[in-house]
Amino acid sequence: MIKSYALIANETILVVNTIVADETFQIEGYYLMEILDGILCQTGMYYNKGDGFFYYDDAFTIS
Repeated sequence: MIKSYALIANETILVVNTIVADETFQIEGYYLMEILDGILCQTGMYYNKGDGFFYYDDAFTIS
């Protein structure tokens, strides 16, 4: 199934790109986080693993 994903470099939380791909898609050195309907995610945002949302700052205060 084709879905929207945030492309994030391994060991980081910075979104380097957003892509549309099959759920089995993989790219070396990166992990994908699905962007669910109603969730804002843009390149340059930060992923908070604790709540699953994306923020404009790495302190997770601006969404």
